[in-house]
Amino acid sequence: MFFHIKLIDEVLNLYFKNYSHTDLAKKSVVLGVITSIFLIVLKLGAWILTDSLSMRASMNDSVLDALASFLAYHAIIFSATSFDKEHNFGHEKVEGLMALFQCLFVIYSGIMIFVEAYDSLINPTPVHNSEIGIAIMIISCFAVYQLIYFQKYVASRTESLLVQGETLHYLSDFLVNLCIMISLFVSRYFLYLDVVCGVVIGGYVLYSALLILKNAIIDLMDESLPPKVREDILKTMTAIDGVKGVKILKTRSAGMKKYIESRILVSAGSSFIKANAIAFEVESSLRNMFDKVDAIVKAEPDK
Repeated sequence: MFFHIKLIDEVLNLYFKNYSHTDLAKKSVVLGVITSIFLIVLKLGAWILTDSLSMRASMNDSVLDALASFLAYHAIIFSATSFDKEHNFGHEKVEGLMALFQCLFVIYSGIMIFVEAYDSLINPTPVHNSEIGIAIMIISCFAVYQLIYFQKYVASRTESLLVQGETLHYLSDFLVNLCIMISLFVSRYFLYLDVVCGVVIGGYVLYSALLILKNAIIDLMDESLPPKVREDILKTMTAIDGVKGVKILKTRSAGMKKYIESRILVSAGSSFIKANAIAFEVESSLRNMFDKVDAIVKAEPDK
């Protein structure tokens, strides 16, 4: 659905070429806050005019999106601060903790949508001024599409857990808007379609919460990096002159930062100084692979 447009990607790469991953992530969530506030105002007016359950549910979802983006912004700032006496390995894990809070926000939103759908089923209310509602939702879809495109671009560059969670938030919001447009168009003929759309929206929102929870657990439990990334790391290490093999490779991530610990094998006849020089060259190569990485490599003689 959100396919990449080569020209736009090239413009984004050119404009944000010198931006750090932290700065890119902050811009992404700030844009999320601004977009959410814009959507809240739009949907509030549309709900008042149409009295649509789906519109009210979508507005509530946008309120939670704005709050989640606001908290994510401060979490990204905090995660970028350097280590201190109490946190010797830095503060990157705050991204995983914040992702858990994002999950709770999304779960609450999904449950409330189901509650409102049930209330509308018991006490159905006709939708009014559906044409105005449809026009507003078209504007909302366009605004959210632009935001998601940028967030997916940022997520692909930074691999930020919080930005990935934000993208899922707003992807669900985009699908909500599409469902609402269908609901507003057809509900004049089928009153209960508004309820059906509310249930579909609630189900997808809860599904998004599970995806956010899964990513947060992976981060907090120090799961190793994906196989493809580990394969690229091994190729980079073994390409260094003097490396005979890799005995141990341990990887994990914390937020946007990667952690790599390894023991490489060098010729048994290598001097201590030469072995350390090879290990240092491997560390330098690994640091060039990622924007934020902590790499520790030790050398052992190949028996």
